[in-house]
Amino acid sequence: MSWRHAVRPALRMLLQRDDHADPHLELLRLGAEDPDVAAEDITVTLLLAGALVTGTVVSTETWERLHLGQLRDQDYDLRRVVREALAHLDDAAEKGRRRREPDRRFLHLRDVTYRSGRTTHTLPMWRGPVAAVSGWTLGEPHKD
Repeated sequence: MSWRHAVRPALRMLLQRDDHADPHLELLRLGAEDPDVAAEDITVTLLLAGALVTGTVVSTETWERLHLGQLRDQDYDLRRVVREALAHLDDAAEKGRRRREPDRRFLHLRDVTYRSGRTTHTLPMWRGPVAAVSGWTLGEPHKD
């Protein structure tokens, strides 16, 4: 496989007339999810309800790994439940019973800066609904 197999889904996204999805933002999400595209270290700034969220786009798999790492420090039993559930889905996918695909409704970021008014917070990771994004740009904001 190569990046060429990602062209057809990319074209589908660019040609879709879905009012709820930005096809170009979907292309970034697709690039992060597809191992053959190798879209790494793409920084975006999202506008959500008047706040700016800046971070590096990552795949669902990377976000899940980071999430499990954070759960390790919070609750051992909950981490075990999540890890076992994900392993069950992966096992079913490998056996062809059920295909596990990334949830297109969400975008995942790492090394996140959240800005609202004069308040700034940093977060190790972020998961948010693509439908909540009212605007976006590549890169991060700079002070004038």
